[in-house]
Amino acid sequence: MTAGPVAAATSAGRGRAALIGLAVLAAALAVPAPSPADAGEDAGERLAQGPRRGPGERARREPAERPPPAAIPYFDVHNHLNARWPTPGGREEQDYDGAAAVALQAMDALGIRKMLLMPPPFPPGFRHAYDAEDFLPLIRKRPDRFGFLAGGGTLNPMIHQAARAGGEVDEALRRRFEERAEELVRMGALGFGEMTALHFSFDPATHPFLAAPPDHPLFLLLADIAARRDVAIDLHMEAVREAMPLPEGFVSPPNPRTVAPTIPAFERLLAHNPKARIVWAHAGWDNTGDWTTALSRELLARHPNLFMSIKISPESRPEHRPLRRGEGIAQEWLEMIAAFPDRFVIGTDQFFASPRAPRQIGPTRVGETARFLSLLPPELARKVGSENPRRIYKIAD
Repeated sequence: MTAGPVAAATSAGRGRAALIGLAVLAAALAVPAPSPADAGEDAGERLAQGPRRGPGERARREPAERPPPAAIPYFDVHNHLNARWPTPGGREEQDYDGAAAVALQAMDALGIRKMLLMPPPFPPGFRHAYDAEDFLPLIRKRPDRFGFLAGGGTLNPMIHQAARAGGEVDEALRRRFEERAEELVRMGALGFGEMTALHFSFDPATHPFLAAPPDHPLFLLLADIAARRDVAIDLHMEAVREAMPLPEGFVSPPNPRTVAPTIPAFERLLAHNPKARIVWAHAGWDNTGDWTTALSRELLARHPNLFMSIKISPESRPEHRPLRRGEGIAQEWLEMIAAFPDRFVIGTDQFFASPRAPRQIGPTRVGETARFLSLLPPELARKVGSENPRRIYKIAD
């Protein structure tokens, strides 16, 4: 692609970011301070309701503005529903239909044609973990608007339990893991997710730390299953080239004082089965300083089976965000997407909460993604927003 449309898009991108204007979404931005009882819950107790904005930082109400929809109807491939929660009496309540109604309002406002839902990457032993069985009835009601990935509530805990235990992965575990993965595909899952190889804790009381080598035997087995069944893997992983001190702003424990590298083992996973489509989630959301466009370009050039889903987030390091305040799309991002136009999709990573949920964690700033797409040159917007997700996830209308 020539430099002309890239430069033009940068110029067109200057201006103030628009925010979501639906009243129900604006109301969902308030997060109450935790009670003493909340603070005593397990570290993973509220993972299903989404992470805090950062250590000790609370989501806040934003001015209600309605952003323009994206220039084209697009697919959003990475989102969650905050639809189940524990009650004070120790029971559990669910409202997937209510959470889906909130998601649908956002989708209609922003021009999202179809959204892929998935469970977050749950830790082993989490009492309120969920997976495909829980939201499958919702998917079957609205197959025109929702698809799903699965395994975050079952396969991901199995990987992390095995990684913590160490030693060899025995044949019984491999068989159980493979049977579950096959079961999820038979249910209609378009891939496995959300999986994680390195997941920082943003809040010791509410958000767990998880780590497993990206080339763990069960990750390699998952790549083989994904290749055989022609589905994708959605992987959350912090970028760490070499061992580094824990980045500023994170607390140890539960995060380690020294963070082990992830990139070498990630490349071994990518090389293990080149037919496995692996989508590295949250491109543009960098917490270590290592996930640069230079690193992304290196890996995309070496591994044709690597794809990335873009997340527009104000919590990322400013120098690595795709959108720059007052400047539009960063030039290096435009050039990278133009160089690899078939490898990027949109995954906003929002938690759409039931109006009945006691803690309203999100969604937040979902309008920024529509703005990002509207600033791309039309041919790139069409690929990133529609053509690529259809091909990578085999999405049917």
